[in-house]
Amino acid sequence: MQVKNTINNAGVDNFFSGDINSAESKFREAIKINPKDSSAYNNLAFLLQQKGNLAEAESAARKSVKINTGSSSALLNLGNILVQKGNGEEGVQYITKAIEKDRNNAFAWESLATISMMQHDYFSAEQCWQTVVSLKPGDAKNWIQLGLVKAGLKKQDDAVACLQKAIETDTSNSQAWSQLGIMELMRNNFGIAEKALMNALAIAPDDENSHYHLALVFLSQNNIDKAKKEFDRILQLNPNHVKVLTERGVLELGTANRDAAKTYFNKALCIDPDYKKAADYLHQIITEKQ
Repeated sequence: MQVKNTINNAGVDNFFSGDINSAESKFREAIKINPKDSSAYNNLAFLLQQKGNLAEAESAARKSVKINTGSSSALLNLGNILVQKGNGEEGVQYITKAIEKDRNNAFAWESLATISMMQHDYFSAEQCWQTVVSLKPGDAKNWIQLGLVKAGLKKQDDAVACLQKAIETDTSNSQAWSQLGIMELMRNNFGIAEKALMNALAIAPDDENSHYHLALVFLSQNNIDKAKKEFDRILQLNPNHVKVLTERGVLELGTANRDAAKTYFNKALCIDPDYKKAADYLHQIITEKQ
C-alpha cells in the first residue's frame, strides 16, 4: 500500500486495524477530492482485491498505473489482480515491469516465484525465491518456499539447508519443522525425521500432514502400532479422511484382521465411492472369502 495524503493515510490506518468499510470510504473520498491520486487508486484496488471484487479492483489498479507509470507497487498490484482473474500472461508482464522499476521489490519477486511454482517452472522459481531471501532473510516463510523449490529440483541437501535456515530464523514455525521432517524421511534419515515432525506437532498438534508423515516414519521403522496411532489421531481430527481410512484398513489387513480392514474400506467408500484403492482392497477381501 502506498501512503501520501492525510485522507489516504487514514484509510490505510483503517485497513490495518480491520475496518475495511471505513478504509474503502476513505480511499474513495481521497479519489473524489483528487482524481489524479495514484496512491489512493492503488490502495482501493488492493482493498477491492481482498474483498473479491476483482473487476473494480482491476479498473482502479489500471487507473493508478496510468497516473503513475513508474510505481512498482501499482504495477505489482495490477499484475496480481490480473493473475487472480485468470489473465496470467498479462499479469506476469506487469509484475515483471514492477521488478524493472524496483529490483528490491521483494513482494514482486515473491509473486513471480509463486507463479513459477504454479507453472512447475522450478528453475525460475528458484532464482526468484533466492532473490526474495536475499532481500528478506529474516522471513522463515521464504526460506521454506526456497526449500520446497530445491526439493522439486532434486537438490535435497540444499533443501534441507534452507529448511534449517527457516528454523534458525523462527524456531516456532511448525511448517518448517514439518517440511524438514518430510525431507529427512525422503532421505531415509528416520530418527531425524521423527524428531522434526514431533517438534512440528508440539507447535501445531492438529496438523494432519505432520501426523501423516510421522506415521510413514513409523512404518519405515516397522513400528506398526505407532503408525496406527498417528493415523487414528488424524481420524479424530478428520473422520472423513478417505486416504487415511484406507491406510488404516491396509494395516489391519497386514495383521490378518480382515473384519476391521473391511470396516475401514467400507467407511472410505461411503465417503468416496470412486476411491479405487479402497475398492480394490475390499474386492480382495471378498474374493478371498469366496
